[in-house]
Amino acid sequence: MFSVLIDAVLSSSPDYDILFESLTWPSDSWPGTERVEALTAFIEGLGPILSESDTTPLSAAKRRSIVDKINSVVWNQCLPLLSKVSTRAGEGMRCRETTAAACRLVSVCVPLCDEAVSGRVALSVLRSLQQSEEEMPGPGRLGVEVASEVMAALVPSLSADEQLTLTTLSYALSCIKTLPDSLVSKITVRLLLTVLKCCSGARLTSVLKLILEDMCRWHSTDRTPVVTERTLLCLTALSDHLLKPRSLPSSCDLDPRLCVQFWRMVQDGLTHRDCVSRKRALYLLKMCVSLSEQEGFDCPLSPSEEGITYILFKWAPSRSMLLREFWEDYALVMETLEENQIHVVRPVLNRIDTLIQTTVNDSQASGQVFFHPSWLLCVYQRMFHSENKSLMREGVCHLLELQALQQPAFALSFSQFIVGPFMDVLSERSLFHKSVGQSVGECPELGAKLQVFMTTFFTSLPSEHRGRMLLQMIQQLCSKHWCAAPLLFLSQALSKLPPGPLLGIEGLTALREVLRCTMVTHQVLLRGAAQCFLLNSALCLTKVSAVTFDDVFSFLVHFRADESLSRRTQIWNQLCAWLSDNEGSFKPRIMDGDCTKKETVRGYVQSEIFPCSSGLSERLPDSREADKLARAVLLCVDMERNHNKAKIGTTLESLLSPLLDTLSRVGTNLYLPLRKSDKSLQLVLQLFQLGGTPSCERVGEEQGLLFFHCQTHSVANQVARAVAMASLATVCGLVDSEVIDMQSETISALKSLNDYFYNLVSSSCQSLGNLNKRLQKPQTGDGSRSVKVCLEYSVSLKGLLLQDWGRIAANFMRDQWICLSFLMKAFGIPESVEISNDSETLKAALSCGVEALALLPSDLVLPVLTFIETVLPHLLLHDEPMCVEAVTLSWELVQGLSTNAHDFWPALKGFISMAFHRKLLDVAHSRQYLLYNTIHACMYLMELSQSKSGVFGVLLQHCCQTWLPTDQDSDNTVFSSVFSHINILTEACVYGPVFRRDQRLIQDVQTYVERLGEECAANVAVTSDNRDDQLPRTCVLAFLSHLESSNLQHERLMEELIMDLLKTDNDISKSKVRYYSNSLQHRVKNRVWQTLLLLLPKLRVEFVATVLNCVFEAGFCSNHASVKYQIEWMMILILVHYPHHIDSFWACFNRTKTSICTFLSVLVHFNVIIPHLQDKDVHLRKALDIILQWCFNHNFSVRLYALLALKRVWSLAGVQAEEGAGGLGGLSVVIEACLNQAEAMQSTGNANKNWTRIQEHFFFGAFHPVRDYSVETIFYTFPSLSEMADDEWIPPWKFEKVLCFSESPSFPLRNPAPDLSQLQPGDWIQQDKGEQNKEERWAEVQKKITPWRLGIQEQEPELQLIPQQRAARLGKLHGALLVVASLIDKPTNLGGLCRTCEIFGASALVLDSLRHVSDKHFQSLSVSSELWLPLLEVKPMELTDFLQVKKSEGYCIVGVEQTANSQSLQDYQFPEKTLLLLGNEREGIPANLLQMFDVCVEIPQQGVTRSLNVHVSAALLIWEYTRQHLTSGSAEVNSKT
Repeated sequence: MFSVLIDAVLSSSPDYDILFESLTWPSDSWPGTERVEALTAFIEGLGPILSESDTTPLSAAKRRSIVDKINSVVWNQCLPLLSKVSTRAGEGMRCRETTAAACRLVSVCVPLCDEAVSGRVALSVLRSLQQSEEEMPGPGRLGVEVASEVMAALVPSLSADEQLTLTTLSYALSCIKTLPDSLVSKITVRLLLTVLKCCSGARLTSVLKLILEDMCRWHSTDRTPVVTERTLLCLTALSDHLLKPRSLPSSCDLDPRLCVQFWRMVQDGLTHRDCVSRKRALYLLKMCVSLSEQEGFDCPLSPSEEGITYILFKWAPSRSMLLREFWEDYALVMETLEENQIHVVRPVLNRIDTLIQTTVNDSQASGQVFFHPSWLLCVYQRMFHSENKSLMREGVCHLLELQALQQPAFALSFSQFIVGPFMDVLSERSLFHKSVGQSVGECPELGAKLQVFMTTFFTSLPSEHRGRMLLQMIQQLCSKHWCAAPLLFLSQALSKLPPGPLLGIEGLTALREVLRCTMVTHQVLLRGAAQCFLLNSALCLTKVSAVTFDDVFSFLVHFRADESLSRRTQIWNQLCAWLSDNEGSFKPRIMDGDCTKKETVRGYVQSEIFPCSSGLSERLPDSREADKLARAVLLCVDMERNHNKAKIGTTLESLLSPLLDTLSRVGTNLYLPLRKSDKSLQLVLQLFQLGGTPSCERVGEEQGLLFFHCQTHSVANQVARAVAMASLATVCGLVDSEVIDMQSETISALKSLNDYFYNLVSSSCQSLGNLNKRLQKPQTGDGSRSVKVCLEYSVSLKGLLLQDWGRIAANFMRDQWICLSFLMKAFGIPESVEISNDSETLKAALSCGVEALALLPSDLVLPVLTFIETVLPHLLLHDEPMCVEAVTLSWELVQGLSTNAHDFWPALKGFISMAFHRKLLDVAHSRQYLLYNTIHACMYLMELSQSKSGVFGVLLQHCCQTWLPTDQDSDNTVFSSVFSHINILTEACVYGPVFRRDQRLIQDVQTYVERLGEECAANVAVTSDNRDDQLPRTCVLAFLSHLESSNLQHERLMEELIMDLLKTDNDISKSKVRYYSNSLQHRVKNRVWQTLLLLLPKLRVEFVATVLNCVFEAGFCSNHASVKYQIEWMMILILVHYPHHIDSFWACFNRTKTSICTFLSVLVHFNVIIPHLQDKDVHLRKALDIILQWCFNHNFSVRLYALLALKRVWSLAGVQAEEGAGGLGGLSVVIEACLNQAEAMQSTGNANKNWTRIQEHFFFGAFHPVRDYSVETIFYTFPSLSEMADDEWIPPWKFEKVLCFSESPSFPLRNPAPDLSQLQPGDWIQQDKGEQNKEERWAEVQKKITPWRLGIQEQEPELQLIPQQRAARLGKLHGALLVVASLIDKPTNLGGLCRTCEIFGASALVLDSLRHVSDKHFQSLSVSSELWLPLLEVKPMELTDFLQVKKSEGYCIVGVEQTANSQSLQDYQFPEKTLLLLGNEREGIPANLLQMFDVCVEIPQQGVTRSLNVHVSAALLIWEYTRQHLTSGSAEVNSKT
C-alpha cells in the first residue's frame, strides 16, 4: 500500500523538502515502524527519478539537494536509531521490527548516496563488530546483532569494491573466533552467506578458499571443542557452496575432501560432546559421500599437505558400491548412537562388526586402503561419551572383544586411542558392576575381559612400541584420580601381561606416582590388592639392566607392609625369587664418579648400613632410608635362607654386627657421629616393625632390646627418654604379639619398668608420679641435637621444626600407655604395692587414663583404651562414675575419628572391647547408671552403622563371642546380660542397609578380593576388617545356632527374640506405606522369616502354639514371593513337627474374605504332612472338601492353586478310593470329572502356560520341606530362586568363615540334595492380590464439537473463497505464527499438523509440496482443516533463502532442537512474529539450517525415550505460543475496558 501512495504523491511533482521533513524524525527519538517503512517507500520511489536524468525535470541543484537529504537520512536518522535500538535490545519484538525496517531503509538509501558513503558506513559499522562480550553499545556504536543486520543490508552495495568485501570477510571471520556462541551463528548467516551470495565465478572461489583455509588453520593451531564447534558451524553453513558438483577441474584446489584438516574437524565433530556439532559433522560427511558418488570422484592417494603421508577419506569410482555401503552403515551407526535407549541401539551394533570387517579386509588387500581405522575410533569414542551407562558398557565390551586388534597394524593404529579415550572411560566405576547371572564374589565380566584384552593387545603390538605404550598407560593412571574398582582391575590386567623387559626407571617412577598419589584415598583392602597387582607387574615387566638396586628398593618403600608387601606372603616370596634370579643383572651404581661392579643384595645392604659420614652435612636422616634399608636387610635374609638354607640368626649377625657395635657405644662414646647413631636407632625400629622371624633365632635381637632398657635410667635428657620409651613400646608390642619370646632377663627388666610406672607420688595414692609424663619443648640452642635424635616421631620426612614438638610429646605419652597396657596384662600391679592399696592404685591409674584421653589426639588413644579395658572391670564396684566417664569420653574420641579410616577401626575395636567387656557386662545389668550408659553406646553404634558400613559387624562379632555359651553350666551371669541388649540381636537379625549402587560395587569388589585368598597378599597383610553388611547377620545366626532348648536362659532368649521379630513383621504389614520388591521393608520381612525358620526346631511345644496364630495371620497378609514361600514352609514344618495343630490350620479356610493362596500352597505339600497325622482318612477327606470349594473360584490365581492342590492331594487318596476305603469311592467320580474339566479349561492360551509353569515351579516341584531344610536353602537357594536381589543371598562359605557356627545333623549347613541348587528362577511368581470389588462406573466420554457453529449446509458457499476470506467471514482471527513443515514428508504427520495449525490460528502452514493435500492419509487426519488455513509451498532446497527473507521481515526463527544453548519451552516467551521450523521425522533439522535459528527451544522430558513425534512436538509449541498470546491479548482487552 505504501508503494501505491508514494507513486501517487511523486507523480504530482511534490515539494521533496516538505516530504523529507514530514517523514523524517528527530535523531534522538524512536519512530514507529510504519513511519520508517513510509520513509523507505518514499526514498525507494525517488530511485527512478534520480537515475533517469534525461527524462526527469530535476535540476542539478535539486538532484544534489535530494542526495544530501538521503545522506542525512543515513547519518542522522538510520544510524542513531539503530544505536538506540542496540542500547535497548531487551525490548524484544519492537527492537526486532525496528531493526528490520531501519536496515531496509539503509539498503534503499546507500545506492542513491555518494559512492564514498557506502564504504564509510560499512567501516563505521564494522568497528562495532569488534567489541567484547562485556562491552555495552555506547553512543554511536551498534550492538553486534544490529551491526550484522546492517552489514547484511550493505553488502550488496559493496560487492563492486573487492577490498572492502575482503575487509568485511576478515571482520566476519574474526567475529566467529571471538564473539559469544549465541552470536556466531548470526554472523555466519547474515554476513558470510550474504557475501557469498553477492560473489560469483573466480571471486566466489577465492572467497571460499580463504574461508576454508582460515578455518583449517584455526583448527590446526587450537584443536579444542569450542573451535571444532564453531568451525563446523561455519563449514556447514557454507556446505552448499563448498560441496557442490564442479564442472571445471581447476576448482579442485578448493575441494575440502582433499584437506586432511577438514576431515580432522569432521572426526572431532563426530565425537563432540554437543549433539548439534555431531549432527553437523555427520551432515558434512554424508554430503561428501553423496557428492563423491555423484561426481565419480577419484581421490589422490598421496596428498602433499604439510608432509602428511595419509588422508582420511578416499574414493574411487571402481569401488563406488563398496564405499557407499560402508558409509551408509557408518552413518546409520552414528545416527543410532544418538539414542539413549540400549534396546534401540543394540540391533545396530552388528553393523559395527561389518564396518570393522570391511576395514580389515580393505587393509589386507594388496591395493589401496580406503578406510582409515580412525573412523572406527570415532564410533567407539561416541559410545564412550554416551549418557547411557549401558551403551557405554556395550562400547567398552565390544572393543575388548575386538578381534582386529590381533593384527599388529591395527593394534598400532589403535594404540593412542587405547591410552587416551579408552583409559578415560575405564575410570568409570559403574562399568565394573557384576553382570546378570554372576554371583557375589565373582570377577566382574568387564574385569575378566580386560585381562584377556591387555594380553592380546600388547602381544599384537610391534615389540619396539610395547614399552612406550605401557609407560603411557601407567602415566595415564597418574593423570587423574581413579576410583578403587577400576584401578584394581586395570592393575590386575597389567599383572597378567606376559613377562618381558618393558619398564625402565621411568616406568618405576610412574608406578611410584600411582602408589603415592592415585590410590591414597581408596579402601584399605582394595588399595592393598592393587599394590600387590602393581608390584607383580613391576616384577614381570621391569628391565633389570636399566635399574639399580637402589632404584628397586626405593620403589619398594611405597608398598606398605600392613597392606601388601608383608613377609611370608606370596608376593614377598616372588620378590625374593625375582631378586635372586636377577641378582647379577642389575645396572651398576655410580658412586663417587666411578661405576661399581655388579652388585649383590648383600653387598648393597652392607654398603648402605653405615656409609662414610666424613664430609657429610649434619642433616636429619630420612626415615624412608631406614625403611628402605630394613626391607633390603629382610629380603637379603630371606633370599639367603631360601637359596642357601642359611639360618636367620647367622645371616642377621653377619649383616647387623656393625649396627649392634654402634648401639653398644651410644651411651659411652661421646664422639660417636650423630648421624650414625640416629640411623642405627631408626634402622632397628624399622626392623622390629617389618620383621617377623621365628622366636628361636632372635638372640641377637634381644641383646639389642636389653640395651634400650638398660639405657633408660642412664640418659638424663628428655630426648633420650623419648627414644628409650619408643624402643620399650616396640619391645612390648612385639612380645605382646608373640613375635619375640620373653627370656628371664627381659622379664626382670620389664618388671622393673612396671615398678617404675606405679611409683606413687604421695601416700594418698591419688596420682601415680610416672604416668602421663610429658616432654618439655627443647630450647633452640642446646636442644637441636635432641630434636634430631627423635626423628621417628616427626610427621614430616623432610625435617623437623620446633613447633612439631607437641606431636613428639604426644607420641611419648602414647608409648607410655603401650607399655602400661602390656605390663598390666602380663604382670598386673607390682608386688611392691600393698594389697590394701590395689584398688586405690587402679583408681589412680584409671584417672590418669581418663586424663590421657583428654590430652592425646584422637588417633593416638588406642593404647589408653586397651589399658582402660583391662582396668575397668576391677573398678566397677569402687568408682562407677569414673568408669562411666571413661566410656563416654572414649566414645567421643571414636566419633571424632569417623573420617579417618586408618585410625577409626582400631579405635572402634578398642572402644567396643572396653565398653562391652565380659566382666563389665557381667555386673552392668545390676547397675542402672552403667547399664544406661552401655545401652546408649549401643544406640550410637547402631546409628553410626547406618552411614558407615562395618560398624555394626564389629559390635556383633565382639558381643556374640562374649555371650557365646561354652557349656551349659558356666557363664550364666555373662549370658544373662544379653537380655539387657536384646535389641542388638533383633536388629542384627534384620540388619542390612540397602546400599547405593556405588557402595554395592565396593562391597562386591571387596568380596572378590577376599575370595582370592592368599593368592592376593593383601588378604594376609591387611588386618581382618570384615565390613560386609551381611556379617552382623551371619554372626548373630551363628550365635543362635549354639542355643539349646534345654537351657532355660537360651529358651527365654529365643522366645523374646521371636516375639520381637514377629512384631517387626506385623508393623511392616500394617504400615500404610507401600513397599516394592527388594525394598528395605521387603528385605526386613524376608530376614525375619529366615530367622524364624532357623529357630523353629529349638522352640518349646507350648510356645509354638502361641506363635502359630501369628504365622497364620502373616499368611493372610499380602506378601512378596520370597516371604510367602517362607511363611508356607514355616506352616508345613509346624504341621510336620506339631501335627496336633492341624485343626487350627483347617479353621483358616473359613476366612473367605482374604486371599487363600498361601494355605492352598501348604496343601500342595500335604504328602509331607499326612504321615504325621492321626486319622489320616478324616484329614484327607477334609482336605479334599476344602480344596473343591476353591476349584471354581472367580479369581484365576485361586483356581490355579486349588487345581494344583487337588491334583496332589487326590494322588494321595487315589489308592484308598480304588479300594473303597475312607468313604472316598463315591467322591472319586466327582473329583475325576472335576480334574478332567479343569484340565480341559487350562488347555489353551495363557492359561495353559501358567498351568505348566506353576507345576514346574521349584516350590511345588523339586523342593521338599523336610529334606531341604538347611542353612543353604534358607539363606541362599530360596532368595536366589524367588527373585531377591543377589546382595540378599548369603552363600554357605560366609557361614564357614564364622568359626563359631554350630552345625548339627538335624540342621546341616549345606543342602544334602543337589536338586534345588541346579534350578534357575522360574517365570511363575506367586501373586497374592486381594479381589477387586470396586468397579469404575463412568468412563471418559469424548464429545465432538462442531467448529464455528456452522452446519454442513452453511459451509458450502464458503468453500468458494480462499482460506483467509473464509476465516474472515467466520470471524476467525489468525495469529502471526508461521509454521514451516517443508522437511516433513509423511502425509499423516502433515495432516495432523494442518489440523493443529488451523485450530490454534496459525497464519500459514508451509509444505514442501501442495500435492500432499490430495493424499487420503493427509485428509484422514486433517478433517478439512486445509480449507480454513493458508498453505504455502517452499521446497527444502529453497528454505535457506526463504528463512533469510523472513528474518529480514522481522520474524524470529525458532527451531525445536536440543542444543547446549536451548531454552526450555516452559521458560521461553514467543515473539508475536514467530516462524517455527520443524525437522524431518528421522533426521531432524539439517545441520546447514541450524545456524539460521534465532533460538532453539526444547521440550522438558522426564522419561527415557529421546524424542517425541514431530507432530506432537509441534502441537506443544503451537499451543504454548497460542496460550501466551491469548493471555496477553486478554490482558490488553481487560486493560482497555
